[in-house]
Amino acid sequence: MGFPYYNEVQRAYTELQAEGYIKELPVGHQEEVEEQKGILTRRAAFYANLQDPNFGILEKTSGNNSQGYSVDISIHKTTGQFWDIATDNGKIAIPVNGDATTDAGLIPRWRQPTRELAGIGETPPEPEPGPEPEPPPDGTVNQKLDLIIEENREMRLIIDLILARQDNHDQQFNNIRLELKSIRDKQDQPYSYTNRFIGGITPVGV
Repeated sequence: MGFPYYNEVQRAYTELQAEGYIKELPVGHQEEVEEQKGILTRRAAFYANLQDPNFGILEKTSGNNSQGYSVDISIHKTTGQFWDIATDNGKIAIPVNGDATTDAGLIPRWRQPTRELAGIGETPPEPEPGPEPEPPPDGTVNQKLDLIIEENREMRLIIDLILARQDNHDQQFNNIRLELKSIRDKQDQPYSYTNRFIGGITPVGV
């Protein structure tokens, strides 16, 4: 038979992940993974104890333990039944619904789970800061500055070229305007004609 309050184990697991107590770690951090299992077991047992005061945690002061308690067992105070409710994959704690096992000799080691042991109301652990980025070598900084300066110089040259072309276009437009004005002025002058030569008319005043 599985743990009667396995839903509380799942509840505790979801909470602890959201709070940052349980998270995947690189391989080789087994001690931290054991601590994850420990707080998962204590919080799940605390919630189970609220449902039935006979459920608690197992004192374990030697061997693999967390804060002096088993990292994976919740035990019944009167029957000595206990259940594995936490395991791991080497990188993160995982809830498990283990079958019941009975050992009356463990009853004296039954302990009351508390809010403090369950980590409820405590400040979650701060996330580990990432490595500080290394500053680039001085040569790299200088190269980037030189590149920026050169790009700015080229941009100024392009702007000067555009302005020079604009001035040239303005001058050409002004010349055309003057030529058109001259033509219009000539067209506005009056013409007089006289038969000065036989067989042809020569305009006077042109």
